[in-house]
Amino acid sequence: MSHVVQYEIDPQLTKQLESLKVAFMHHPNSSVETRISLLKKIRTQLVTAEHDFIAASNKDFGNRCTFDTQMADFMPVIGGLDHIIKHLKSWLKPSKRKVGIQFAPSKAHVEYVPKGVVGVISPWNYPIQLALMPVLTALAAGNRVMLKLSEYTPATNQVIKTVLEPFSEHCCVVEGGPAVAKSFSAIPFDHLFFTGSTEIGKHVMRAAANNLVPVTLELGGKSPIIVMDDADIKHAAKSIVFGKTANAGQICVAPDYLLVHEKCKAELIAEIKKHYKKQFKLGAKSEILTSIINQQQYERLIELIGDALHNGAEVWSEPHSENSETRKLGLHLIDKASNQARVNSEEIFGPLLPIKTVSSFSEALKVIKENPNPLASYLFSEDKSLIKRAERELQCGGLVINDVLLHVAVEDLPFGGVGASGMGQYHGKEGVLTFSHAKSVFKSGSLGKPRMQLLLSRSKLLTWFVKTLQK
Repeated sequence: MSHVVQYEIDPQLTKQLESLKVAFMHHPNSSVETRISLLKKIRTQLVTAEHDFIAASNKDFGNRCTFDTQMADFMPVIGGLDHIIKHLKSWLKPSKRKVGIQFAPSKAHVEYVPKGVVGVISPWNYPIQLALMPVLTALAAGNRVMLKLSEYTPATNQVIKTVLEPFSEHCCVVEGGPAVAKSFSAIPFDHLFFTGSTEIGKHVMRAAANNLVPVTLELGGKSPIIVMDDADIKHAAKSIVFGKTANAGQICVAPDYLLVHEKCKAELIAEIKKHYKKQFKLGAKSEILTSIINQQQYERLIELIGDALHNGAEVWSEPHSENSETRKLGLHLIDKASNQARVNSEEIFGPLLPIKTVSSFSEALKVIKENPNPLASYLFSEDKSLIKRAERELQCGGLVINDVLLHVAVEDLPFGGVGASGMGQYHGKEGVLTFSHAKSVFKSGSLGKPRMQLLLSRSKLLTWFVKTLQK
C-alpha cells in the first residue's frame, strides 16, 4: 500500500500561486514579441542595479571579491538574457514532423507552449545568477514564476525583489528558511526548478511528487580534475588555483578532487603552490579572496581539514591561511588522506583539494566511476585518444578539456547534471524547452474520412473473424 507524505502548506504561498495561475489563464500563450519586450524591460532594471548587487553581495558574504560578483554572478545573467532575446523566436518556431505515407497528405508539427506557473528555488553561492537565469528562462518560455530565495543572502534578495517588483504580474519573490522551502516544494506548480545539494534535492522531488509536478534538479557532487603527464602543467596549475579560489571554492562545479598522474605529480603540486603564493600574497588577508558565506560553513570546512589529518593526510597551506573573524580560508592541498576521510566522500564546497595519485587514465576513470556521477569533469591532456575516451566514457553533467568552469559561461551550451548530480538542463535553447510543453499537433488531410471508414470496416471484419474462430 502506497504512503503519501502530507506537507503543511503556507496559505500565503497558495494565495500567491493562485494569483499567478489566474494571470496565466488570462494570457496563456503570449506572443514571442511580448515576451521579448518583458525581458528587455527586466534587463534595463538589472543594469541599473549592477552596483547595488555588488554592494549587497559583499555584505552577505562579509567580503566578496568584486570579480566573483560582477564577472561570475552578474554579467552571466546579462549575457544569458541577451542570448535568449536574440534567439527566442527561432527556438520557439513550430517544428515540422513527418507523418509517414500511411497518413499522407496529413500534416504534423510540434508547438512549444508555456507550462503555466514555474517554481524556482535558488541557492546562496551565486545568489544573482542562480536565481535570475532560471526565472528569466521560464519567463521567456511564456510562464509565470514564483522565486524562493536563500535566507543566507538577505541583502542580495532585497535587490532582486526591487528589480522584479514592477513585474509582479509575471513573477513574485518569496523569502524564508527551511520550513518555507519545504512548503514551497509541495505546492502544485506546473514545473519546479531547484538548485542545491543532492540530499535536499531528494526532499524537493519527493514533495513535488505528491502533485505530479515535473522537476528540474541542478545538484552537485564531487567533480574530478584529471591531470595526465602530457598536460601543460603550468596551465593546469593556474586553472586549478582559479577553480578552487573563485568564490572561495563555493561553486557546484568547482574541482572537488585531483587525480594526477604519478609522473607529473611533484611538478604539478609545486606549480600550484607557486601560482597560489603569487596570486594571494597576503593569504587570508587578501582582498581578492572571498569569505565563506557563514560561520557554520566555515567551521564545517575546518572540521574537514581536521578529519583529513586524523585520517593520515598531509595538508599544505600558506601561513595565515585561516581567519575565523573574516571567515576567509586559503587553499589547502590534502594529500594521502585515507578513504575514510570525509573529504573523499563529501562534496567540499570550499578551497580544499584532496589529491589522489594514478598511474594511468584507466585508473583515473575507475576512481571516478566508484563515486556518483559528478556535475562536471575536467581533463588536462593533449592526447586525442584520451580526450575521446573521456567524451565517451565519463558519465557527468559537463566535460571540460584543458580548463575549468568555463562551460557554464557558454550561453549556447546546456547546463545540468546526470544521476546524483541532477536531472534536466537549462541555459540557452535547452533551458527554454525545459520550461515549455512540446505539444503535438496533427492536421488530418483530405483522405482522413475515407481512411477512417476503412479502419472501421477492418475493425468490424476482425470482430467477425474472432467470433467465428470461437464457435
